[in-house]
Amino acid sequence: MGQRHQLFIIARINGRYRQLCAIHHQWLYGHTALRRCRDTLSIFSNATNRLPIQQELIAASKKDDDFWLDSDDDEKNARVPFPFIMTCLVMGSSFNVDGYYHGVSVEPFYMAYNRGNNNNGKSPARTTITLLAAKGRPTRGMPPCQSPSHHSKRKLNLIDVRSTGITVFDITKLDNVRYCFIDFMGMESKREVELNNPLSARTYLEAYYVLEETEDEVGLLPLVESFEGKDLITVPALRETWPHGAWDRHSPSSVAGPGSDLDLADPPDLGGLKITDVPGDSSATMANARESNVSVEEEKPKSLRDQAMDRLLDVLLDPSEQDVPTLMAEADHLHDFIAKLRQRLYNQASVLEPSGANIVLLNKAFEGATIVDLSPFSALTSGHLATLVARLRKGHGAMEVLNLSNMPDLTESDLELILDVGNGSETLSITAILLLETPKISLDFVAHHLGNHDVYHSELFRRALYKPPYSVSAFNRDNRSLLPPLQFDAPESISQLVLIGISTRQSCDVQLRLEDGRFDWSRMKFFSEEVEDSTITYMNFPLDIPLRVSKQVQILQRLLQYMPRATSFNFENCIAGTAHCFATTSLLEDDGYSVGPLSQTLSEDRQQPRSPEEKSGKDQYLKPGRWAIVVIHEAFNARDQDHADRRVGETAFKPLKGVRYLLAQAIPKADSSGPHYLIMDVPGYIEHMSKDVEQVRKMQTCWTQAGSAFPAGTGYYDESDAQAIVDRVYSKEEFGTEDPV
Repeated sequence: MGQRHQLFIIARINGRYRQLCAIHHQWLYGHTALRRCRDTLSIFSNATNRLPIQQELIAASKKDDDFWLDSDDDEKNARVPFPFIMTCLVMGSSFNVDGYYHGVSVEPFYMAYNRGNNNNGKSPARTTITLLAAKGRPTRGMPPCQSPSHHSKRKLNLIDVRSTGITVFDITKLDNVRYCFIDFMGMESKREVELNNPLSARTYLEAYYVLEETEDEVGLLPLVESFEGKDLITVPALRETWPHGAWDRHSPSSVAGPGSDLDLADPPDLGGLKITDVPGDSSATMANARESNVSVEEEKPKSLRDQAMDRLLDVLLDPSEQDVPTLMAEADHLHDFIAKLRQRLYNQASVLEPSGANIVLLNKAFEGATIVDLSPFSALTSGHLATLVARLRKGHGAMEVLNLSNMPDLTESDLELILDVGNGSETLSITAILLLETPKISLDFVAHHLGNHDVYHSELFRRALYKPPYSVSAFNRDNRSLLPPLQFDAPESISQLVLIGISTRQSCDVQLRLEDGRFDWSRMKFFSEEVEDSTITYMNFPLDIPLRVSKQVQILQRLLQYMPRATSFNFENCIAGTAHCFATTSLLEDDGYSVGPLSQTLSEDRQQPRSPEEKSGKDQYLKPGRWAIVVIHEAFNARDQDHADRRVGETAFKPLKGVRYLLAQAIPKADSSGPHYLIMDVPGYIEHMSKDVEQVRKMQTCWTQAGSAFPAGTGYYDESDAQAIVDRVYSKEEFGTEDPV
């Protein structure tokens, strides 16, 4: 069943287009396919995602030819070679804070564009299909092994073999991410389109709707207009990615013309940066500089001033030069000295000698930079990197993001030295650390030492993709042993999420109410297959992703924006979308939609049997000092308040469609009486957690602004029974074990 659709990411790597990942969406077509395409384009184009994406493109450029061969290697498929790029694709295609969520699954790595289950139950890779070309429709859309001759007759009902097409994204140039839709076998749509041709958003949508005659209740025309100015992928790029496809050689997009050089040009020079920014750079400026293939010096003759600057940089980088401090002091007066110095250092990064003089130059080059990318400087020792990072933090204090990705020899001891772990200084200034493709850095180390940072680590992004619902079907789905529990160490951090689900019918159930109309929380039970339908259910989840305070506030904002707008048919579906809320945060404080790791504990398949440990709940307690986010989602299975009212009719109690929250901290018991938990709202929590007055003011202002846009019935749970809710969630009666508090 379903309107099945696959989505692919491609990029030009080392002179040839390669496929980087693919996913399967069970129900995607028409205007919803355009919305997911638009969201995915936005994610890959967002400046805050650019640096992590580039790191995986660099990793791709280091793969040998054998890696790219179509393979049935289950281990390679399941590991997801480029997990950050895959997470971006998963997020864009399955979630939007406006209330949309639909599960997707990871397809085998480098699966051909026409081998997915795209035809309502019959995979073209395994099913022989023959069609008679009707109404002048070409048959070249069929894969070569299945393309019928002109004498073939229809052997299957057309509805059984038609599909909803595929979506492809080209991320070669992140400042110009391209897309196209493709119909390769005949879509189940009202109008026919050309097979094996890149289709624009308008062309794809017009296959399903007559735009001029359709009542625009879902905003079709504005949706189409949002794609204006976005370039299409052309046939040469598709042919290079999938050489065995039956691409239309007569398509206008297969002929050289404006924009075709994007297909044939070399990929971005990801190994050596071309930096043109100045102190106070943004991730967008830095990323744009990374993607420059041709330097200004190569485009036009150098001026005398540029030649003089080159000579100065030659002298500064000469190992025999003894008067570097004097020269640096004089060069400081040149307005573009820092940009030129940084550019030259990146150009020579792989051969830059680890010397004290070069550390001085690097310190000067990154003066005032918020993003410091040290990944290309592979020749520097951990001692030199530690000296440089310490000087940048203490001397300038502007560094917020540190990139140490693609350093395969970087060890945990090296990282301890670089970050000065153990002395408390590792928390200064740096908010995000990129450790993609650093295999010698374990997640245990990251969880123990970097809990107060946004961490970009390949295995952290893979955790959710290993397990259902994302993991490939060929991989062993019962793979819990591969993923030991992960708990990030951070003082007084939020370590759990508690979700309480109340359906519209339960909202009206007199048995679940007290005399004063409040819910009887003693009737609440931990969710399981055995729980009665007349019982309020909840689940609590240990959070296995790093959560800074400002990030926690952003996440709760997204939860309260998303959940009231989401329609969940059951409690499991109510849980599923929350993992995506936790993965949509900002790399830098003021930037927009960026992608972080999906929580494995939140995104795992709820249909899988619970282990004895999970059923017992022995690991579900909230440790003293730790916090939990408690979210109460009432009428979760109603679209809105009107829908909730219509579903229940006239009853004594009315459902309130909305989401309320509270923050609870476990506190040691002074005696056997009194509250066991400290209850707060977000403004109080911010003030409690942060000693930085300016940061407190900024976060509270952001929260107040976000709160004004929350739907009715959504906000802080300020009822007198809040303590009873938390007591019930963590009660001994519920779990049958000793209370550790």
